[in-house]
Amino acid sequence: MRRLDRVSEAYYGQQGDKIAIKTRERVHWVCSKVEGKSVLNVGCSQGITEIILAKEGKQAVGIDIEEQLITYANSVLENESDTVKLNVKYHACSVFDFECNHNFDTLILSEIMQHFTTTDFLLKKVKNLLKDSGTIVITVPFGISSSDDNKKTYYLMKLLREVEPYFEVQQIEFLSDWVGLVGRKLSDGHERRVDLSRELIREVEETFSGIEQRLVNDITSMKLMINDMELKLTNQQEMFKNLQKDYENLKSENQKLKKENDFIQSKLTSSNEEELAMDQKKIEELEKAVQSKNEEIIERLDSEEETLKKFRDSIFQYNQLEAKYANISKKYNLLSNAKLGRLTLKYWKYKKRIPKDF
Repeated sequence: MRRLDRVSEAYYGQQGDKIAIKTRERVHWVCSKVEGKSVLNVGCSQGITEIILAKEGKQAVGIDIEEQLITYANSVLENESDTVKLNVKYHACSVFDFECNHNFDTLILSEIMQHFTTTDFLLKKVKNLLKDSGTIVITVPFGISSSDDNKKTYYLMKLLREVEPYFEVQQIEFLSDWVGLVGRKLSDGHERRVDLSRELIREVEETFSGIEQRLVNDITSMKLMINDMELKLTNQQEMFKNLQKDYENLKSENQKLKKENDFIQSKLTSSNEEELAMDQKKIEELEKAVQSKNEEIIERLDSEEETLKKFRDSIFQYNQLEAKYANISKKYNLLSNAKLGRLTLKYWKYKKRIPKDF
């Protein structure tokens, strides 16, 4: 499955600063080489080039085989001014299916040719979409690329061999890890070859030197990273060995603790059973003692109730006796105050019916 080329996201830094710098450099170089008013961008990705060109007064058409990229491009275009909207059109289609009722002043093939095993049909098709003497702007990765979607590697001579049968090469420029070419449409049967000047060869060599230097730097960085990772791996392995030892020790300790725990549990179970039997006996004894105490208390209550009843009866009898005594005392006082009564009292004392000291 093809990995989508998200140029707008790269341009605005959403894939990192390093990629953003390279993408802007390439996009701006391509836009600067456009001639005339009408432009067709084959493989326009997310449409950033068309918007830049429209803001500069161009009429730009972008086509891409990936429909979701065109959907993204149209959504971005909605946020642009009315003038830009009028000057930009996007189509989700292959270049081989694209038809138009007019030809273009400039055609862009940026980072497209490396995706084809052969470019003959592609270059013939785009040549027919250009006006006579129309301009083509091409960029391809220079040298070996890490992308798994690239089907071939471009060096200068390979690029020239493919382009020269269809276009007169007017400019070649090396920037970072890609090469740009500006050509003009040739009439059929009029192939023109580029003269390899010393200046062009020097630029090729400098580009190779820059690529090699970056590769050396990358290899050096990778070596340092590998050494660091090996050191970390050694430390991790040593740590793992220590952890393994700790684990074995903990495992052994855990087994010992488990045995001790099982032994304690068995003891506790046995001890609990004995204590439970003893507790049950104590409970039974306590229940008997409580029952005996209850019976004793009930008996005491019954006895106290009987005593209380007798006491109440005694108080009642005492009250009756006291009333009788008061009555007798009253009668005695009456008798003792009368002459006949005193004689009667003396007679009763004589007859011992009442005490002499009464």
